[in-house]
Amino acid sequence: MKRALYFSILILTYIFVTGMGSLRGSGDVMVPEPETNYKVTLTDQADVSTELEEFTCEGQVYLTGKRGEAHVSIGFDKISSIRFFREKDGLIGEVHLKDGKVIPLKLEKDMCCYGMFAYGKLKIAMKDIKSIIVHGVVSTEEE
Repeated sequence: MKRALYFSILILTYIFVTGMGSLRGSGDVMVPEPETNYKVTLTDQADVSTELEEFTCEGQVYLTGKRGEAHVSIGFDKISSIRFFREKDGLIGEVHLKDGKVIPLKLEKDMCCYGMFAYGKLKIAMKDIKSIIVHGVVSTEEE
């Protein structure tokens, strides 16, 4: 009798624990509120383009990566576009600046970007992005 009770408890615990695992990743996407509201057009690796506002990378309004051995941060205010290239050992972001210069950065492929679009919220890993065009700051009209 005790053996059947222990077995039942074990089975119920297993069902509960594995059922909770399916909750991970589901639910509402939490978009960090940026200090500045940037509008971008993001195109993913499947060539799906989405217009976004309140765009951030890991909640920040700048792109971070490595240039050589140095860690670099470039504000969205200086960026006109970014093209992403997958490599076997990482991800390269070809950052096109508004002054015409191009700066390659080695990026964290699992870093996420967030934004709001007409139908909801978006979260995407950098490795899944093909390009980003930065349109600039969205003006807020006060009455």
